[in-house]
Amino acid sequence: MRQRILARLAAAGFWSLAAASWAGEPPAAPPKAAEAPPAEAAEVLDRMDAAGKDLRTVRARFDYELNQTLYEDVQKRKGDLAYLAPNLLRFEFTDRPQETFVFDGRVLYHRKDATKQLVVWELRLPEEAPVESLELGRTPFPLPFGQKKEQVLKFFTAGRDAKEEAADKDKRAVLALVPKKDTELAKDYKRILMWVDAKTWLPTRARLYDNSENVTTVDFHHVEINKDVDAKLFTRPSVPQDWEIVTHAKEK
Repeated sequence: MRQRILARLAAAGFWSLAAASWAGEPPAAPPKAAEAPPAEAAEVLDRMDAAGKDLRTVRARFDYELNQTLYEDVQKRKGDLAYLAPNLLRFEFTDRPQETFVFDGRVLYHRKDATKQLVVWELRLPEEAPVESLELGRTPFPLPFGQKKEQVLKFFTAGRDAKEEAADKDKRAVLALVPKKDTELAKDYKRILMWVDAKTWLPTRARLYDNSENVTTVDFHHVEINKDVDAKLFTRPSVPQDWEIVTHAKEK
């Protein structure tokens, strides 16, 4: 059942680096020792790590594209993202059909306007501690912002993509991340590219190549860091009385 959550999130196009490795249980143990990346990749990871140390809130808009190459089908959508440290997250598709995902540290809510449903996924029992953070390996929806270098290197072999950097008009650094074969991520993803702004050292684009020949690209813009974010954004979404409520309780 947990895998359905992950598949839905991945299909929605949200940043899902850890989607394949998290299914309500601890992820498979990563390699004990992370290989040292090339110096040019290590520099970007170090700067990203430093930029994320004081991360308290994030607001951003995003443009999403799913290219299903085998079917020659391209889907494009727009949305908004909000994050409040350490574990509150909201992202929604603002075009039609509208969809909203809210995670409060224990429960994931999925409001589906097209089908008039609110789907409730219990990821933590009431007696269990909430998710500590949205880092890699902890949830199926970690942020692209604020990831620690150490965590990235546990799950990926990191390098730079010189061709993409040369073609980028914004002169961003482009990290190339290949899932390590000893991780669950490798079952679903071939590689992930991350475009990193050379001034803020925050990711502004992510592109995921999966093993089904799909290419998902998410561009982040209007990014605001450490601005006030209303905590009410991360509570259970309200829905009309005639909507269906579908609850998936966590198995004990």
